[in-house]
Amino acid sequence: MKKLVFLLTAVVLTAFSSSVFAQGTGDAPVVGSSHDYWVNATNESTQTSGDGNNYTWWVSTNTTDLTVQETAGTDFTVNSGTYAETGGVNNFTIDITWNNSAAGKTYYLVVEETDTEGCKNLKAMAVQPVASQFALQFVALAANGDAGDDLDRCAPDIAISASGTTISYDYGSEDLAFKLTATDIFSAWNFTGTFNNSLGTATPTLQYQVGGTDGSWSAFTSGDAVSVPYNAAGTEDVYVRVIVDNGTSEEGTTAQTVELTLSDIEGTGGVAVTAITDASATDITTSPVQTQTVKARPATSGIGSN
Repeated sequence: MKKLVFLLTAVVLTAFSSSVFAQGTGDAPVVGSSHDYWVNATNESTQTSGDGNNYTWWVSTNTTDLTVQETAGTDFTVNSGTYAETGGVNNFTIDITWNNSAAGKTYYLVVEETDTEGCKNLKAMAVQPVASQFALQFVALAANGDAGDDLDRCAPDIAISASGTTISYDYGSEDLAFKLTATDIFSAWNFTGTFNNSLGTATPTLQYQVGGTDGSWSAFTSGDAVSVPYNAAGTEDVYVRVIVDNGTSEEGTTAQTVELTLSDIEGTGGVAVTAITDASATDITTSPVQTQTVKARPATSGIGSN
């Protein structure tokens, strides 16, 4: 029995292992995701046997001869570790990104181990990359930050002051914000946001921020594309806001609206968004639009007297 346990342990240590992320698994990676692969180790950084040996890694698609090597760079990219050619001493691990063009295909990751006596062994595993499930939630944000769909609110408070007999009004300003939450996208991505605003004489300032609302905001122009950087976690939040400054002239007795429409949503390499949903989880992929409405103030007349 002890001998059997020892043999099973040896097999486990020399067989392929792969790290598991939200990006799928090593043998079924989501395109755009990166995975570590290793032999003779418990993880990508801890080698447990085969010290001093030479390891050569490659990918093959030739099912009759897995020693036929594919060139890296198109369907997959090698991030670390020595690929093909002569390999490297203690190159027991390799980090690979499976690109969008690899979706739906079968690849064979192969490693050749050569010991210090020149004796060799081969191991292989099948890898079947799967298409990205890039999804986007698109919501409007209430003044308190709660998510909703096509929200409305009352106009901001009015500041009123006097100088002698002259009365001055400042009709206030406020942020009308939207939030985009991307999931399962393992590359940079972009979108175009187009505004259709009805604000009277108010002055709008358009801005966006990636990742949160505590950092610096970037200027945003209606109809421009916004680039969102790669996040290894596969998710990202993007905030877009319109700062509406009513000043001293826009009383707001007519409702004001801010309408944001999304288009041209795509990840690097042509990764398409699979679904866009709103705050109520309704699919709005065919028409991703959210509206914020500032309700009209009462049309209060001037004060009469006798």
